[in-house]
Amino acid sequence: MTEMDNVSIKVIEDARSEAKRNITEAEEKAAGIIAEAASKIKEMNKAASAGAEGHYKKTLEMEVFKARSELEQKVLLAKLDIIDSIIAGARDKLSRLDKKGWEKFLAKMAKELDIGEGSYVIGKMEKALDDKTVSVIKGIKPANMKADFDRGLKITGGKAEILLSPENYLEMDVEDLRMEIASYIFDGGDR
Repeated sequence: MTEMDNVSIKVIEDARSEAKRNITEAEEKAAGIIAEAASKIKEMNKAASAGAEGHYKKTLEMEVFKARSELEQKVLLAKLDIIDSIIAGARDKLSRLDKKGWEKFLAKMAKELDIGEGSYVIGKMEKALDDKTVSVIKGIKPANMKADFDRGLKITGGKAEILLSPENYLEMDVEDLRMEIASYIFDGGDR
């Protein structure tokens, strides 16, 4: 073998060694890049998972809040219906007062309104109300005119005119009554 052959073999061996080093170095770099990418993927997955969990919790909280609000609204409407039915029941009961009930009502109104004189007319459709029942209000006399209304008792004195009926009395106080009933229902009657 000649020296040229030795040099050629040396160059080839050096090239092979260099190629091996380059391949080893490239494999190490590739392994590092793959490990770094795997680490970044784990971090991204962890962040995405945390974000998804946070979004899920917020969505769940909003759905629970929405359901609770709808339920509270239904309960509120049911309570308002109860109030309306109580007031409707009171109206119905008051519209069917008997003579004794009218006497109590008129005596109370005469005292509250300080009625002491005037004339009265009984409503066209009143069955339980008559002159004897109205006589609990001292100082008023029957008027010489026909009724132009259906229910109650109209008392005229001087320039004042009052239409008394339990239903009208209830209507005057219906908002106060609603508030009182609502307070009892909503607060649980802690009075």
